[in-house]
Amino acid sequence: MSLGAEHGANQASEKLSSTSSASLDASQGNASDQKPAIRPADGLFGWIPTLAVMVNYMFIFGASNSYGVFSTYYLNEKFVGTSATTLSWIGTLITSLMLGCNIATGALADKIGYRPTAYIGTVLCTAAYILASFAKEVWQLILSQGVLFGIGASFLIAPSLSIPPQWFNRYRGLASGVAVAGSSFGGLWFTAATQAMIDNLGSPWALRILGILTFAVTSLMNLLYFRRVPARPRKNLFELGAAKRLVFWLISLEACAVYTGYWALTFYIGTTARQLGGTMQDGSNLLLVLNAGSAVGRILAGVIADKFGNMNTLFLSLALTVVIEMPLWMKARSIGPLYALCALYGMISPTFISINPVIVSTQFDTDVLASVMGMTNLFAGLGVLAGNLSQGAIFDKYDHREQFTNTIIFSAMFILFAAI
Repeated sequence: MSLGAEHGANQASEKLSSTSSASLDASQGNASDQKPAIRPADGLFGWIPTLAVMVNYMFIFGASNSYGVFSTYYLNEKFVGTSATTLSWIGTLITSLMLGCNIATGALADKIGYRPTAYIGTVLCTAAYILASFAKEVWQLILSQGVLFGIGASFLIAPSLSIPPQWFNRYRGLASGVAVAGSSFGGLWFTAATQAMIDNLGSPWALRILGILTFAVTSLMNLLYFRRVPARPRKNLFELGAAKRLVFWLISLEACAVYTGYWALTFYIGTTARQLGGTMQDGSNLLLVLNAGSAVGRILAGVIADKFGNMNTLFLSLALTVVIEMPLWMKARSIGPLYALCALYGMISPTFISINPVIVSTQFDTDVLASVMGMTNLFAGLGVLAGNLSQGAIFDKYDHREQFTNTIIFSAMFILFAAI
């Protein structure tokens, strides 16, 4: 064979090998949720992962939104002699760790893929429910229903937060609102189901059944967690460049402040009903109204934000929350005004849950959304931790477990600060 022919054969062989390797890499990339083909935004396909997120939110936030049922039961039935501050650790850790640990799980979702991260969360949340069902002491519930579930929920929420914004541009607010409305829908049936199971089966079996349902449903929904834009390879686990921008710190400060005051009504509306002569069922019904209003409000918030702007909608909703919360809760002398409070608070207050991810998605690149949202959620988690524990201490020490005046003022002032 001549040198020219041999050189040509070598070139052809190298080209064939390169083509085969590229085809193999492409097939491997398409098989993973880490490197999918980039699909167009605002398409019908985007609603598939968005609706999967909505269903998973029912189980992630449904646990925290309906925790008021467990809180009322623990405070007034099972652990009557235990302080509200101690019992508040359970619900506080669910939400604070769910959000705070997101700084690590969000970066992990961008690194190893959405589905593997979500499945870790499914296993941990299920284990938390089962272990909590065997708990006999408060500290055991704090570790299982609080710590373990909160960490597990963080693995589930990490990919969930960034899916709707990356699939939509024109309808980004609506998609985010539909997804987070799942937390309110979950709060609705979680609240009703939890109360019914506690009344008829006892709290241990209520926890076990919730664990089984969480495992079955979220396992199926995790399969539909598709990325639109592939993650960008990077050396660092965290998106440290985000911390150099002022907008990141403004979003983080707002999230910290609003979460400091937000959960007071959810945790204590049942106890307020009991103080006004109501029953545990009245407390459960008030949470149902709160979550029903929230489901409507979160979807409307996305629609309104798409039309009038994210910042305008966010400011107006937070300011109105303070106007509603203080007079209706502080002046309530019967159960009736509490229903009005829950309906209005539910529709108006959780707007930030729909809009904050949209604001982040407009300020940062799509391929690092999970990481940046995780970093901002660290501050949200710190707000939940500080706020809920402070509210429990204020209720014990300054309100003397007889009314909620000082607790309400504390909550409203932080929400107002978030608006400013």
